[in-house]
Amino acid sequence: MLQFHSMKLINVIANATLEERLIGIAEAHATSGHTVLEARGAGSAGLQTGSLEGGSNILFMLIVAESKLDEVMADIQKLMRRGHHLATFVSDTQVLRPEKFIS
Repeated sequence: MLQFHSMKLINVIANATLEERLIGIAEAHATSGHTVLEARGAGSAGLQTGSLEGGSNILFMLIVAESKLDEVMADIQKLMRRGHHLATFVSDTQVLRPEKFIS
C-alpha cells in the first residue's frame, strides 16, 4: 500500500513581473523548489489574456511543510500590502516522496 505524506500547496496567481520576487520568497525560506506556469482567465480584475506587454499572469506553485506555511504566507502577504494584486490560496495536498519537498 502506498504511503502518502501531508503537505501544503501554495498557489499564487500574479502578474509575471512578480515572478522573481516570488522565487526570492521561496528561496528565503529554503524551499526545495517551485513551479511557474502561464495563467489566463477572468476575475475581479477583468480578462487576463496575456496579449498585452506586462499584462501576462503566472501561476506560482510551492509545496511546503505545514511548519513553514505561516512564514511563507506572511512574506506573500507583504506583497499584497504593497499594493500588488495577487490571488492566493492554500490547500492540503498529499505527496509520495516528502524528502523531495523538504530542504
